[in-house]
Amino acid sequence: MATSNGTEFDTLGPTLAVTTEPAEPASGDTVTATAVITNDCPFPLRNTVLHLFGPGAVTAAKTIPLGDLRSGAKITRGWETAMPADVAGNVGFTAHMVFDVDGRSTDCARSSKTFTLPYEPNEVRDPYRTFTTADDTEFAQYSSQLVIWAGGRDLSGGTDEKGVIHLPDSASESSVVQVEAVSLTGTDNPTAKYGIAVANDLTAPEKGGYAVLTMSLQYGLEFMTDSDGNGRLDTWAGGGGSVHPSWLRLVRSGTTYTAYSTTNLLSWTEVASVTVPSASGAMDAGVVASAVNTNYPGTRVQAVFDRFSVEEA
Repeated sequence: MATSNGTEFDTLGPTLAVTTEPAEPASGDTVTATAVITNDCPFPLRNTVLHLFGPGAVTAAKTIPLGDLRSGAKITRGWETAMPADVAGNVGFTAHMVFDVDGRSTDCARSSKTFTLPYEPNEVRDPYRTFTTADDTEFAQYSSQLVIWAGGRDLSGGTDEKGVIHLPDSASESSVVQVEAVSLTGTDNPTAKYGIAVANDLTAPEKGGYAVLTMSLQYGLEFMTDSDGNGRLDTWAGGGGSVHPSWLRLVRSGTTYTAYSTTNLLSWTEVASVTVPSASGAMDAGVVASAVNTNYPGTRVQAVFDRFSVEEA
């Protein structure tokens, strides 16, 4: 078979490689991608189909039936597309080949030409809103991804400095708030953090219901809540090692919040369950980031989130 970028790891399998022109495309560029298939198997591949994907695509941009490929056959196929404006981070052009082998089950090979497009601040679209109490805060939205750049001295106790992208009045009394915390960069501060935030009003946490579930850069999960409704996070649970990316989930049932995390969406681990008496009605829910830079003055983080959702429980 073949790994990403066409690196062969099984000499008895087909190899698949992808290249692009230009080699490092930018947003908006027209790109020609080329997939090269070589059947290194000592037998033919039957009913071969090549699926070609561009950056950000969840369905194939082009599907090409190739039929039967004899042993030693080498085929080149290309496709042209424009780099979408709403894609950033690690993106790529991918070729995925599916085939049958006589006397064997259906098999496949996959290869990608990957590259990195920088995130740049832009306009966050409706229905999202932004809010900040941190210095040097900027925001962006790329397709399903949300990005926050923020400084901020801390996000606990008597200090509440953060950047927030949120959906007002989105979390009902029985709801699930979830996000993939993709990456946290821009600082060496191990306590910098990003994650989920909920409150009766995220622009005024002193109105009650305030809680955050975050992943720190190095010190693991932090589930913090406001026990007395004064807008200050004064309870804590969490710890362990940090994993990026990871999934964070906060389940609300009335005034009870239960926090979970996972790295694979298959098995969720409960962090803690806490009662927040001041939680009431439909609450704001969003994503949050803070550089926690009291001891790292002037630094700010770039926090990337994907597939943020708020649903009825």
